[in-house]
Amino acid sequence: MPDDETVTPPAPGPDAGARMDTSWVRVRLRSAPAAALATAALVLATAFLAAALPRSVDRYQDHALREAIRHAKPLDRDVSLAGGFDANAGDTVDPLGPDVIDDVERIFQRLVRPPLTVGKGDRAVIGVRTAEAAVPDPGLPKLSVHLPAASLVAQAGLDKHTRLAAGRLPHHAPDISGAPAPQSVEAVVTEKTAKTLHLAVGRTLHLNSRSPIPLTVRVTGIVTPLDPASPYWTDDVDLLAPMISTPNTAPGEDPKPYWHFALFVDRAAAHSMPLLGTTIDRYWHHPLIGDGLTAHDVSGMLKELASFDSGPDAVKLTSDASDNTIHLTGGLGTVLQGYDADRKAAQPLVLIAAVGVGTTAFAVLLMAGGLAAERRRGEIALLRSRGAGLRGIVRRLLGETSAAALPGGVLGTVLALLVLPTQRYGQSVLLGALVTAVAALALPLRAAVLARRPRPAGREDVASARPTRGRLVLELTVTVLVVGAVVALRHRGTDSGSDPYLAAAPVLVAIAAALVLLRVYPLPLRLLARPASRLTGAVTHLGLARAGRSPATSQLPLLALLVSLTVASFGGSVLAGIDHGRDRAATATVGADARIDARFSLSLQLPDEVEKVPGVGQVVTARVEPNSPAAPFGLPYSLVIVDPAAYAKLTHDIGLPAFPAGLFGKAAAKEPLPAVLSPHLAAVLGDDTASVQAAVGSVDIRRAAVLSTTPAAPGSDFVIVSSKQLAALHPDMAAFSQYTGPNVLLAMDAPGTHIDGAALHKVARESTAFVTVLLRDEQRAALSDTPLQHGARSIYLAAVAAGALYSALALLLSLLQAAPQRATLLARLRTMGMTRRQSRRLVLLEMLPQALLAAVGGVLVGLAVIPLLGPGVDLRALTFGTGPQNLVPVDFGLGLRADPWSLALPSVGLLILACAVLLIQVWVSGRRRESTELRVGDRV
Repeated sequence: MPDDETVTPPAPGPDAGARMDTSWVRVRLRSAPAAALATAALVLATAFLAAALPRSVDRYQDHALREAIRHAKPLDRDVSLAGGFDANAGDTVDPLGPDVIDDVERIFQRLVRPPLTVGKGDRAVIGVRTAEAAVPDPGLPKLSVHLPAASLVAQAGLDKHTRLAAGRLPHHAPDISGAPAPQSVEAVVTEKTAKTLHLAVGRTLHLNSRSPIPLTVRVTGIVTPLDPASPYWTDDVDLLAPMISTPNTAPGEDPKPYWHFALFVDRAAAHSMPLLGTTIDRYWHHPLIGDGLTAHDVSGMLKELASFDSGPDAVKLTSDASDNTIHLTGGLGTVLQGYDADRKAAQPLVLIAAVGVGTTAFAVLLMAGGLAAERRRGEIALLRSRGAGLRGIVRRLLGETSAAALPGGVLGTVLALLVLPTQRYGQSVLLGALVTAVAALALPLRAAVLARRPRPAGREDVASARPTRGRLVLELTVTVLVVGAVVALRHRGTDSGSDPYLAAAPVLVAIAAALVLLRVYPLPLRLLARPASRLTGAVTHLGLARAGRSPATSQLPLLALLVSLTVASFGGSVLAGIDHGRDRAATATVGADARIDARFSLSLQLPDEVEKVPGVGQVVTARVEPNSPAAPFGLPYSLVIVDPAAYAKLTHDIGLPAFPAGLFGKAAAKEPLPAVLSPHLAAVLGDDTASVQAAVGSVDIRRAAVLSTTPAAPGSDFVIVSSKQLAALHPDMAAFSQYTGPNVLLAMDAPGTHIDGAALHKVARESTAFVTVLLRDEQRAALSDTPLQHGARSIYLAAVAAGALYSALALLLSLLQAAPQRATLLARLRTMGMTRRQSRRLVLLEMLPQALLAAVGGVLVGLAVIPLLGPGVDLRALTFGTGPQNLVPVDFGLGLRADPWSLALPSVGLLILACAVLLIQVWVSGRRRESTELRVGDRV
């Protein structure tokens, strides 16, 4: 080879960089497997929780929807159509015939579309029935002078839903066009109907009709329902067995109950139904298929129902069927609307929890990446000084973190999809990918910031760090966001639904508080360090000095801790407000621990018997007289007649607004009598007097005081007067107990005990008067969580628990960040004679200020969000729901309430955790040799 010839090295291939990055990742994973496994575990847990949250919400909402449908009334679970019948319409085709009924069914099934899925074929309940007609046949059992009554029912599928117990199914000759309807039909009855009304095969019944000749019905068989719980038998209450009906009676007359039952006829026999001259109803009941119902289908189902009610489907149905009387009936839409309202009321609570735990987890992922970057700052600086490009460093670190984060994120997401099966998976996959991306990018981006602007070694602690312009802009931006969120929440409230900005209000308040605390934190340290320097011992001064030299990068731990504590305290205040509102509502509804109401008057011996019931303490009676709307009030109200002294004591004991008994004791028994009014009546009356009607006679009253509620007349407007003053005005009528006797009894628990509910019910049943009993515990149980509310509460508590774990992890990461430096310092101080006790005191003084800052700040922020955000949080729907209540609760005193446990327990737990970790580190460090911690050339 010639001497002047040079050899050119081969150019690197296009995949040389990739091979180098792969080698880098392989070497790094082998050298630090524990860090890679820890990262993978953190990402796996976080991705699982992120992916599980939307699926858990879907699961509890779907379960609540199915429960709402399952517990609804039979016809409220169906998509029902109804059609009228006019005997004088002159239709060419019999609208009661099976062909017409089946044709309407086919048209409906063709029009109905998902997500509205209804039963078809045998699962649909279609037919024709008449209103009841009197049955004058002798031998039928009677409950009064009123004749028994029956309805003819021609329902499709009778042979498929019954089993013959005797006889045969009814038959009917095909109708001949133009021929008159026969006056005789065949029918079958159920076993319960036959047993109750003494019917047998071959029995002939006569139903009174509009013509002089009654319609004859011959019983040809007795059937047994194959599935008594199916919609075929439950959509109408009289199909399975006869029922007792009571007609309307004039005031003062005795009720006249009678038996009402159903007679099942052949579908072709519907042609004879008009002979009865009663109302005839055509119906098409379609049970909703609820097995696959999901919450996100509700809006679509409501749109479909609206279309069948008064939209395009309604027009198409009546047009194709050539019948304008067909219309949508049933209460399915009401059930779905109530569920949707309850779901929207619970969404803000769930979203607040999701935003809170998401922010805390995000901070922990950033902390983990930042901690790794700080540990490897020297390595990154060395690579940079030897010519490594910024992109190359980021690419290699990204490959290293992706090797650990990607498997963890994929595994966590897949695990959530498998453990919590639902129909939707898009949000779960997106959140799992977001967690994986944050975990993979945290270290490379932090390293890029460190490598882009390298700085010489120097102090970077909170006591010496000076805020930059960028930090000032960030703080002002957060302040504007916080003010906007608080104002929007107070103005718009939680009724606006799942608005992420409003849901982030507690988190934004916590972030603002963290910025304020970081601004204030160095001041007390500087003030404490000066007097500590004059102390004889060096431990206190050194501990406070090191507390002031904690890294300025500790903002993220404080942020994570404050967000977690704020969300926990805010959620605790919401749940405490709900529980308190239900307690107060139950108290106001019952008026005492137990209540007995009589239709007329209580028996004279009942109060004494109630006092003997175990657990009963104070017993107070009152007379409540309902008054219809009349002058001067113009609205219904209750006149409450009480003994002021006893009534005031009971009102005080139950915790309701104090009753002013002193106003009655000072007043003489002359008109106008002093009266306590409800706010509505007081506003109408003003300072005037009014005449109210009592059983003993009329009496003039004047307003003496105003109360928002009272035990004897919960949930209604009232006028309260003294029984003694009223009796003194009408002494003649007061002598008769039917005009002055009490009809309400209120009982309180004896100190340290509870009223025996079973014994109280037994005493009430044995009373000579017709009375009803209501216990406060029973009313409180009736206000317990619905499945939707229970699911929202469970999700929130789970999110708070996850946030607490992440905040504990944030605290551990912040302690680990300074652990090597702390271990080296302790080793050096031990060579100078520091004892273990002094070492423990030193580390506690060093780290407790930060932990105390987070704990105290969390409590203060938790207390601050209640008045800040409380006016915008409407707990009415979360407390009582939006559906109808059997007893309307009185929801006074409803609002956020500070919960001591949710305020103090997380903060105390964090302090205990910090102390435990620090003491363990001191103990571990004390067992090592100083030579292990101190090496020549090591930089601390």
